[in-house]
Amino acid sequence: MDSFKLAVGLQILLFLYFEITTLINLYPWNDLSKYSNREKIIEATANGIVIILSWALFITKIKWLMLISVLFWFVFLLMQLLTWWMPYLTGKHLKQFPRTLYETHFKNTIKILPPIKDHIIPDAQHNVLQIISLLIIIACAIALLS
Repeated sequence: MDSFKLAVGLQILLFLYFEITTLINLYPWNDLSKYSNREKIIEATANGIVIILSWALFITKIKWLMLISVLFWFVFLLMQLLTWWMPYLTGKHLKQFPRTLYETHFKNTIKILPPIKDHIIPDAQHNVLQIISLLIIIACAIALLS
């Protein structure tokens, strides 16, 4: 499979994964019990539009639009890393993702990483999202450069 098709396929996979894990409670994979239907729909719609827009830019095969798409995916992954990995590794949280939010929404989800002190642990649902995001960046960059 060529890198362009792989990049497109991974973006579709991420969109579907994101929408499913945002809208459907798959406890203990995710825990949506504290979210209202309105909150789930708003998050799925807002992020879904951005993901689809990035995918649409990429499939144009216009290099500068593809580059914007790759930059989006880089920012998307960076935000994931700042939200999950910075608190995991350092114990410091972004104000948009305080420890209390973790305690109420993510504490009881599946974890595969070992604990570090009393830091939050990124859950498996978000680990998968981050891995897919990284693979998208790599595949998109290869496709863009080829």
